[in-house]
Amino acid sequence: MKKIFFYVSALSLVACNETTPGESAEVNTGEQSSVIETTNPQTTNSSTSNNPGTTEAAEGDITTIEYIETKHNFGNVFYPSENKYTFKFKNTGSTPLIIEEATASCGCTIPNKPEEPIMPGEIGELDVIFRPKEGQVGQTVTKTITVVANTSPAESFLEISANVMESL
Repeated sequence: MKKIFFYVSALSLVACNETTPGESAEVNTGEQSSVIETTNPQTTNSSTSNNPGTTEAAEGDITTIEYIETKHNFGNVFYPSENKYTFKFKNTGSTPLIIEEATASCGCTIPNKPEEPIMPGEIGELDVIFRPKEGQVGQTVTKTITVVANTSPAESFLEISANVMESL
């Protein structure tokens, strides 16, 4: 009985394929790959980090963000096509702005967040690529991009829309 328990435990550990704190796990979305940094919950929001490469905000390092635009309409776009727009924003606070993640409501929309902190008073850019899918032909689509940063509130929302047409 003990042998069975040992084998089941060992198999479950191998099958999980977990990473240790500080390692990265690659996620393949089918359209592009991205790297997700894993963190140890006991060290998140530590104000005395000894790792100079970390971009985690210390508790209280909250800043503000002001978008030039929060919505963009591409107008008529064709399937298939690649449509890019850059949302610009300003760090209006007094501490570095760190965009932790940017996610889209659909796989046809790919946000690319800045990797480096945006210093107070500086302008940052967040690129968004919209690749319409065949099933969207003949429709006006609207997609939301959720941006998580060291701001209050932590989430902000951007929106893109387009009228998807069949290519000629």
